[in-house]
Amino acid sequence: MKPMYYADIYLRISKEDGDKEESESIANQKAMALSYADSLPDVHIHKIRIDDGCSGVDFNRPAFLQMMQDIHAGIVNCVIVKDFSRFGRNYIETGRYIQVLFPNMGIRFIAIGDSYDSAEGQGHINNIIVPFKNMVNDAYCADISAKVRSHLAIKRKKGDFIGAFAVYGYIKDSDNRNRLIVDDFAADVVRDIYMWKLSGMSAISIANRLNEYGILSPMEYKRFLGLRYSTSFKLNHTAKWQAKAVIRILTNEVYAGTLEQGKRTTPSYKVHKLINVPKEQWERAENAHEPIIDVGLFNTVQELIEYDTRALSSGGKARPLSGVIICADCGAAMVHKTNTKNGKHYGYYVCSAHRADKSFCSTHNISSSACENAVLAALKAFVVFDQKEDPAHNQRNEHKLAARLAAKQEEKQRDSSYRTRLCESYSDGIISFDDFISLAADYDAKIIEATAAIGVMENELHTIAAGPKKCHNQHELSREMVVAFVKRVDVHKGHKISVLFRFCGDYAGGNLISEK
Repeated sequence: MKPMYYADIYLRISKEDGDKEESESIANQKAMALSYADSLPDVHIHKIRIDDGCSGVDFNRPAFLQMMQDIHAGIVNCVIVKDFSRFGRNYIETGRYIQVLFPNMGIRFIAIGDSYDSAEGQGHINNIIVPFKNMVNDAYCADISAKVRSHLAIKRKKGDFIGAFAVYGYIKDSDNRNRLIVDDFAADVVRDIYMWKLSGMSAISIANRLNEYGILSPMEYKRFLGLRYSTSFKLNHTAKWQAKAVIRILTNEVYAGTLEQGKRTTPSYKVHKLINVPKEQWERAENAHEPIIDVGLFNTVQELIEYDTRALSSGGKARPLSGVIICADCGAAMVHKTNTKNGKHYGYYVCSAHRADKSFCSTHNISSSACENAVLAALKAFVVFDQKEDPAHNQRNEHKLAARLAAKQEEKQRDSSYRTRLCESYSDGIISFDDFISLAADYDAKIIEATAAIGVMENELHTIAAGPKKCHNQHELSREMVVAFVKRVDVHKGHKISVLFRFCGDYAGGNLISEK
């Protein structure tokens, strides 16, 4: 009596392998396999396993692994595929399964297009033909991989964007998927991030402000646009802005119109682990698309990041001179400290190297208020500050904030509507009580967050509508002023400073000595 075989039909297709959809489509493979299985009276179909979009080089495929679990459990003892290439294109692994593992486990293997059935015992001929065909499939995959890599390299050199998703602030042009165009809503957020950084805010403070406004993080914004985007970096029911995301935006030259691609690659078509590529080997294309940030502003922000402008422990703004004030004797950064006497706080800058090792450098320090006033006096000598508010600037801010407020109100209304429908679905018995509780809690949290964000933006709009504030730039040194005009402040012994401006002009290199 012939044994009965319980078979899984395994179907696979992948553009990465150069498969032609019309000939290798899942539907065609399925039709061929079912028709062939009907002609085998000793074969009973257990399940049809499908890996759509999975490379044949890697055997860590979801449906394949499920099939192997059933094989190891003794549920399945036969595998049917259209041909060897559908089973795999890695000739070593494919041969190990077909010629070693399956025979030892008593698994019947059928490759219809290659006229191979292990139950027919075709002997030494198959010992030659099977490895040869597997090697041909592997070589074909290697050739396709090399052509794809070459094609992508050419596109990167041309300045074509080849990423799966556009970077935050841009969307793909519908007429040319390799070109980035500005997404106005997200681009305004990017501009705010850069301006907040210039004002002295830390990455954490910027992320907190974005969350207060209820602005969707890059991941959530992609989902909002309907993109199938996912990541493992999600801790809450809604992914929040994090300092790392802010830093990525502040350091990505794409916002200045430059594409940097080819930063990561895989060792070969058989190894999919990503490795970093040295920066000098990146493909860099300037003026590849419309910039969101001016090149000068981008470069200034990079300098600020290099200055290590750590914000205050409270998460607020950095001091005006943070990162640019240097010890003239040893070149170490001066750090800000505070002393309290009779309930009054006194701030001063001290050499960080001497503070770490008292035997190094000297004890010289300088009052923070005196130093900042001296820098302000130096700036006043060379720069005229306009105290007038820019009505157009205020109007742009008001329109931008109003648009964000309207979007957040619409989001709240939508979630409230979903919450109401959820109650109706539970009342009608469509969903269980446990599902209702879980989903309702999710919507309630979103509504609470949206309400808080709406309150923050409404208060800010009221502040703008109340009229412009008096400009204090002439009386108080600001972070913006330092960033715009000051490159470095050196602190010398005797409470003296020298200021190096970003411009030189007719001022002997921009150096100025100021007494305390």
